[in-house]
Amino acid sequence: MTLRKLTLSIIAAGFLTCGGAVQAASYQFGQLLAGNGPTNPYFADLEITDNGSGNWTFTLSALDLNSIFGSSSFIGSMAVDGVKPATISTNVGGGVTAVNLQNGGGPTGIFDFRYDMINPKNDKLTGLESVTWNVGGLGSTALPGFNGEMALHVQGIGSNGDSAWYVATSPVPEPETYAMLLAGLSLIGFMARRRKETAI
Repeated sequence: MTLRKLTLSIIAAGFLTCGGAVQAASYQFGQLLAGNGPTNPYFADLEITDNGSGNWTFTLSALDLNSIFGSSSFIGSMAVDGVKPATISTNVGGGVTAVNLQNGGGPTGIFDFRYDMINPKNDKLTGLESVTWNVGGLGSTALPGFNGEMALHVQGIGSNGDSAWYVATSPVPEPETYAMLLAGLSLIGFMARRRKETAI
């Protein structure tokens, strides 16, 4: 194998490795799990990013909750079926001043812990607000330590003040993941075509 071919092979492998190793995902919430609320509203986005060394950043953004659930609605917590982080800190400037770790929570008994967004000063995540928090101690092997579902608790729905739990849809890969994977596959295709032309 010539040096040029070896170099191209290494570059292609690097593109594929990077494309598969990108640890970032977007989730959309809107599938009713339990409670009294609309069946399939799309009302919140969750962005999760791997910062390395087991540290992750979460950003939860609520859409227009008022038009979807009513003027008194808010997101109170996010229950997680998975590994509970060792540390947590909330970024200043979001709609919620502190996100706290609590044991249990969520319907069906499958959830291990929750990120609580209701605080003593009546902080809560309402429509068109977002909150960002950082967690540590989760490792970097999966997004991030989830065994199964995440669910958001929407409270204050409608005139009766009902509540409902909604689970997230499957993660949508970040655009960078697609770009890196496509670049790697394109380079491999180019190399295969060149090899075929050389053999003729």
